[in-house]
Amino acid sequence: MVFYVILILLFLKPSIKKEDLGYQVGRLFFGGIVSYIIFYLCKADKSISFIISILWLPALVQLVLYIIANVSKYSKVNRSHNKNSKIIPLVMAALMLISIVYNNIPYITGGSKNLAKMVPVKESTEKVSQIDAEHVIVISPETAYYEMQKMLGTLPNPSIYKIGVLGITMTKDGACYVAPIEVDGFFVELTNKQIPGVMYVSAEKPSQAKIINISCAQSESLSYNHNLQRTLRKYKPSSILFQANAELDDEGNPYYVGTYGHYKYGRNGAVVDGVLLMSFKDGKVTDYSKDKVPEWVDEVYPSDIAENYNEYFGTLMNGLLNKMFTKNGVHVPTEWSSEASVDGLQVNSKEVTGVIDADGRMKWFTDHTNTSSTSTTMTGYTLMDMRTGDMIYYKTEGYINGKGAINAVDKTLGANKSNWAPVQPIFYNIYGTEAWVVPVVNKTDGALVKVAIVAAQNGYVVLEDNKDNALESFKNAIAYGKVQDLSNKNANSIKADEKTVTGKVSRVNAVTEDGNTVFYVKLQENATIFMVNKSIGTDIVLTKENDDVEIKYLDIKDNDVVSTTGFKNNSIK
Repeated sequence: MVFYVILILLFLKPSIKKEDLGYQVGRLFFGGIVSYIIFYLCKADKSISFIISILWLPALVQLVLYIIANVSKYSKVNRSHNKNSKIIPLVMAALMLISIVYNNIPYITGGSKNLAKMVPVKESTEKVSQIDAEHVIVISPETAYYEMQKMLGTLPNPSIYKIGVLGITMTKDGACYVAPIEVDGFFVELTNKQIPGVMYVSAEKPSQAKIINISCAQSESLSYNHNLQRTLRKYKPSSILFQANAELDDEGNPYYVGTYGHYKYGRNGAVVDGVLLMSFKDGKVTDYSKDKVPEWVDEVYPSDIAENYNEYFGTLMNGLLNKMFTKNGVHVPTEWSSEASVDGLQVNSKEVTGVIDADGRMKWFTDHTNTSSTSTTMTGYTLMDMRTGDMIYYKTEGYINGKGAINAVDKTLGANKSNWAPVQPIFYNIYGTEAWVVPVVNKTDGALVKVAIVAAQNGYVVLEDNKDNALESFKNAIAYGKVQDLSNKNANSIKADEKTVTGKVSRVNAVTEDGNTVFYVKLQENATIFMVNKSIGTDIVLTKENDDVEIKYLDIKDNDVVSTTGFKNNSIK
């Protein structure tokens, strides 16, 4: 209530004269409306920081009213008094200047480099991603929304509901999209005091969406004291509230996860202080500092902070003027868009994407490119830990970026381009080769129709009906020599360790497919079949049964036919 009063007082005329009383009542009423809109409807933080940031508004109103009063015919009798009150516009102008400067710290004070320095980022020249490709995400938000929409029709009175904002989280069943079931429409908001629960669907494989029927009295779509942000604001009145997302705990119980914090510089430079967890079951809210958050929570650092941190790091390392003019060392998150247009779909970010690393931790991924809007090559990519905020920037100059991957897939669709669209490219190391996994969906409803994998180095595309077939085709492409640069192997991509085996050849057979010849080799007392291309060892052409050979191969879990990275026939002298 104190901050409501402070804001209202800022709209009053700086006068205590009796003849101004009626005038003051009008200003009091106007200030009350503005205060209600800002603090109740917009749910702004009640803090001195916010009051300073909003000073420009009452100062502007005061200045406008002062000018009107001095040019109005009704002010003639007070003209001499107003001549003595010229200090008022000067004070108002000063307050506006203070507010504007405060809102633009540290840009306006020449310290924009500090925003880049506050990002906990390390740079790496390794071409090794820590993403675990056993959990390759092939379900895009469009497809998840499509599956959820089908389940929405099973609810009683489904016409009053809609799918809320999709977030991604790790569960015991792998990565899943989770979204609250929101009420749909202004009058529906006014007449409903709870939502029926949440939906979730796998992000790793095609599956039906499931509903968790646990009613909750708070959500983003509900009004008044049932609004989620307004409820969280009661617990943290002076903090900055960042995104609040639905997640599932280890037992599958839904919670709202609302991150809060403060700004390090004026109203810029978000710093996370903790998390508010709200249980769907009983509405209980628990406050955790960021180092005490339960292990099952993923988004301690939500996507809006991840976007800001990527922007700070990529553009402000050498200052604001460098970003605007010389652009030395400037790189920005790649902007890509899809032709898929699914009505009603809401995602928490179109710039960063949730992925899983080798340890099963959720990371925010985005690739970086130069400042040209037409660029299709990447300078690198970042992985940001959702729980700690720690970021690694992997430099990969010369590889195609997400936009380039979408363009490459789009060209392979042929006549189907009119109905299908590639969406949400995600960067992985697959069988030791860095590549983009790009789902292809129906443009209108988001249904998954194909899965593409694009080699990051040369843009080679495989397009198949599902993830397993796409991975198999990509493995064959490596063996055929269509995908280059096998010098950097990734032990975390589908458990693809490079190993060496020696032995006598029991069988060798050449197979030609699409003009490419691959030799299938089987060794004595070894059940594995090795796929060998002559580009990795010309000895294969002269190899026959009982020859002693040495083979380097990618040891992939549960694969009886494996790709090879080296071949030597020791029987050839």
